[in-house]
Amino acid sequence: MTQFTHDTAPTRYVEGGGTRFAYRRFGSSGRLPLVFFQHFMGTLDDHDPALSDAFAADREVILFDNAGVASSSGTVPDTIEAMARDAITFTDALGLTTIDIVAHSMGGLVAQEVTLARPDLVRRLVLVGTGPRGGEGIGALPAWVAELFTRKYEQQEDMWLPILFAPTPSSQAAGRAYVERILTRADRDTPVSGQSIAAQSAAPFDLDLAAYQRLAPDDPDLRALAPLAARGAPSRSRAMSLLLA
Repeated sequence: MTQFTHDTAPTRYVEGGGTRFAYRRFGSSGRLPLVFFQHFMGTLDDHDPALSDAFAADREVILFDNAGVASSSGTVPDTIEAMARDAITFTDALGLTTIDIVAHSMGGLVAQEVTLARPDLVRRLVLVGTGPRGGEGIGALPAWVAELFTRKYEQQEDMWLPILFAPTPSSQAAGRAYVERILTRADRDTPVSGQSIAAQSAAPFDLDLAAYQRLAPDDPDLRALAPLAARGAPSRSRAMSLLLA
């Protein structure tokens, strides 16, 4: 599998539960596969090659579109729990029995549900730029933030500059380098649909904070969800390497 990289791995498909899931798989076998869970409105193309290729140097990396997202068939459900069930259907369809996960933003909410539902499946969970299931204010975006997701650009990938990067010269420069990297791949994933955006927008509001509040502090379900708070690329890379070892 080492002959492929982020930009050259073919888009493949696997059937599960009536859904045709799109995914890309590359890297070195021999260690547990690392599955990436994508953020709100993200597709296969929005993962950063600088991160996925770095991990793929010594392990297998799997990127996927969940049900109804981009090139995957079906419709996107409007609850995080249902999205998690779809993600489990995908991993089961690939025959994966134990995985590590890196999850960003909304993907982090879904990955937490996957871990609670199938603790036997997830060995290590890295949560980046996300929050707890049912966290207060999850999904309640200010109007000016929500507008960033609907703004149109000549190059639509530039939408991520004000969303994922700070309004400083150095951060925007890093953002432009990221956009350049994600545009390198020639064969592009299908853009997200209006149905996908609407369902993903509604999903965080369905989360039940009371369900988590009922868990005792020493509950193993809570211990399984200790998140990684990462700031800055160098510290994030070191922390991820340690956590996923």
